[in-house]
This record gives sequence, C-alpha cells and structure tokens, in this order.
Amino acid sequence: MPPKKGNKSATSSSTTSRTGSTQRATSSTKAARRKEQLSTKTTSAYFNLNSSVNDRSNEDGSGLSGAINDLESDDREDESDFSADNIGSEDDSEPAETESSEEDYVSAKKRRRGTGKAVAKKVAAAKKSTKTRKVVDDVDDDGEFDSREIFIPKRLPRPLGGINYEPHNIHPNTLLFLEDLRNNNERDWFWDHEAEYRAAKKDFDDFIETLSERMTQIDETIPQLPLKDILFRIYRDIRFTNDKTPYKPYFAAAFSRTGRVGHYAHYYLHLEPGKCRIGGGMWHLSESNNHGLQIMRRLIDRGGKRLKAIIEHPDMSKFFFRGPNLTPLEQFLAMNQGDSLKKNPKGYPKDHKDIQLLRLRSYTVHRLLSNDDFAPGKEPIEIIIPIFRALVPFIQFLNSVIMDQEESEDDQAVETSDDGDH
Repeated sequence: MPPKKGNKSATSSSTTSRTGSTQRATSSTKAARRKEQLSTKTTSAYFNLNSSVNDRSNEDGSGLSGAINDLESDDREDESDFSADNIGSEDDSEPAETESSEEDYVSAKKRRRGTGKAVAKKVAAAKKSTKTRKVVDDVDDDGEFDSREIFIPKRLPRPLGGINYEPHNIHPNTLLFLEDLRNNNERDWFWDHEAEYRAAKKDFDDFIETLSERMTQIDETIPQLPLKDILFRIYRDIRFTNDKTPYKPYFAAAFSRTGRVGHYAHYYLHLEPGKCRIGGGMWHLSESNNHGLQIMRRLIDRGGKRLKAIIEHPDMSKFFFRGPNLTPLEQFLAMNQGDSLKKNPKGYPKDHKDIQLLRLRSYTVHRLLSNDDFAPGKEPIEIIIPIFRALVPFIQFLNSVIMDQEESEDDQAVETSDDGDH
C-alpha cells in the first residue's frame, strides 16, 4: 500500500530533527576544541615567555628586547585568531564559552605585560649600577655583540720645558692651562686634563702662600690665614645666571682681616692670561654693609679731605692713576662708575659739589698686569708687593669706616641695654 501523506511528513520532520541535532553537536564540538586550543596556546605563550626571559636576563640588555619581541609576536598570533571573521563563523548558540575564552586571553595578556615590566625594571637597575663604566659593543664574526669594559688612562701633565716649579714664581704651564680652560670650558675637558689642573693649582697655591707671608709684613692688620680662607674656588655658581660655563678661567686670592670673605677692605690678585690685574678696596658696599655706606657718605659730605688726599697721593698715582688727561680723582670715579647710583642718594641735593663721590657704592682701585710680569726670572712677588704697599693707606682708611660703624652699633647696643635697666 502506498504510504499515507501524513506518514511522509512525519518522516521528513524526523530527518530534519536528526540533521539539526547533528549540526549542533558538531558546532559544540568545534567550540570545545577551539576553547581547548586557546587555553593551550595562552599557557604555552606565557610559559615560553617566562622561560625565554629567565634564559636571557643574565645577558647585557638582551633580556628586555627578547621579552618585548616575544610579547609582540604572541599578540600578533592571538589577534589573528580573534579576528572578526573567525568570531562571526562560530555558532551563535555558544556565546558563554566564547566570552570565557576572551576573558582568559585578556587575563593572560595582562600577566605577560606585567612580566615584561618586571624584566624592564631589572634591566634598568643593572644598567644603573654600571653607569660609570665605559662599554664598547663590537660585532664578531658570528654576528653577536661582545661587550667589554675599557679603561682610558688620564692625560699626563704638560712637560716642564726645562723650567722647575718655584714657590715665588708662576710657571708658564699654569697660564697655558688657564688659557686652554677659557677655550674649552666644559666638564669633560676639565676632567680629562685633571692632572694639568692639579699641577697649576699647586703652583698658584705655593705662590699665594709665599705672598701671604710678605703681606703680613707690609700691613700688620692682615693675619696669617689658611689658604682655603684666601683662595677663591675655580667652580662657578651657575644657579642664577644665564652663563652656564662650569669653571672660572682664572685663579684669584684676596687678603683682608678675615680673608676673602667678610665686609672688610681687600687686597686682590687676579691671575688670567691677558687679563691679570691687581687692586683692592670694598666692592658694592651697600649690599655688604649699608650702614658703612652711610658713614662714608657723611665723611664725603663733610669734605672727604682724607679720602681725596689718599687718592691723590703720588704712590697711588704712580701705580693706579697714570692717565695723562684725567686727574686721579676723575680716574677713581671712572673705575667705580659700574654700580654707582644714577640719581643722587636720599638726603643729598643733586647739586652737591661731591655728588659723583656720593653716588658711588664701590670704592676700589685696580690696574692690569701683563703675562710678562709672571715670566720666569721676573720675580713677580717683587712686582706685586710695592703695589700692595701703596694701597695700605687706602685699605686702612676704608676699614676705619667699617670700624666706626661697628663702634656706633656697639654704642647703640649699650644705650639700649641701659634704657632697659632703667
């Protein structure tokens, strides 16, 4: 008998149901297999990264670069598996498993990144510990880098040229070093020529020590002080200036009651090729001692006879005021115009007969010395001492102004104390 139409439709429905079940089972199997491959790949990549980093961490700098290359290659592989086409080809009936696989991948990727950062910190610490070493990387025949330390010997001092160092003279090498420093004022050059600097500094120190003994003889107010209280440092303070050169291209020393520091008048010597000079006085008195400046102005207002007499003394004219067309007082004013007031000081009329002296804030004199004055056989100390001797009255006059100020301050303190007692 021919089958009934109802039985035929039932048979077709049963076949369709079995086909759908088979497709869903196949899709579930694919998804499970996909999840297992992702888990295996992530674990393998993380394990390979750790093992490769540990193997390379002892090499100089190669651990970090190797770890980064592994991370980048793993990222590229994983991103290819999670492309839009592959995700779209999966069966929509398994969204939970796909999201779980993506979460596992992101978690593994974060762990790899954390490992890379840890490796970077270790490599940076290793490089910091060997910062002062000089390393040269050469490529050998096998294409590998050969890192080794090299030691560069320091430059030796200049030859003496048949001239010995003497404590009463300046060696020509000292002036040559200062000239080279002026043309190469950089830290690398300075430390490369450290031996020359040490020799030049020792030469100048010995010269100043010999000069200091003579200074105590021409001015009894100058004590015998240690060299560190007389010599200026060669290192510049570059914090508040646009000129960032690290060194002074000269040697300098100052003699006073308190050495190079303090508010007393100084005898000053400056050694610089082509710019050697000698002089003394008080510079920028308003900053160091404003009360002393007021006392000086009162003395000038009363006539300033003592100051003018010292400036016009023949010994001062002989060494400091040698201009034929200007008087000693005019030359003294010209030397100190650099930081003088532009207007008349408060309390003094601008038509005062000594208004130019009243505007001054520095009271100094100086003159240049030539390199020939320090040439071998010239005995520069015998050139310097007569110049400083001519300065003694001027220096002692300025110090008397400071001492008058100190006495007036002491008197004020006593009066204040007496008032307190009453």
